[in-house]
Amino acid sequence: MNVEFYTGVDERLDMPVMLPPVPQVVDLAGARVLIADDVADTGATLKLVHDFCADHVAEVRCAVLYEKPHTRVRCEYVWKRTNSWINFPWSSD
Repeated sequence: MNVEFYTGVDERLDMPVMLPPVPQVVDLAGARVLIADDVADTGATLKLVHDFCADHVAEVRCAVLYEKPHTRVRCEYVWKRTNSWINFPWSSD
């Protein structure tokens, strides 16, 4: 699943957008899903994906490398909690 929210360094869209192709869920009612992301900053992207999955599967959990204190989604698996801006090599200009 591909969701776009950040468009540059500290630049983001008004709200996250699920990009095509949107998954066609086929009888995953009993599935347990782990959503993985690099950072839970505002949590808007994770919330969009979490809510989408929660409507179609039995259990949803989130794992992130970094979680910010103000995020909307509390992740079950977090490597580090921080309030700092994180520069990932894959998102540099």
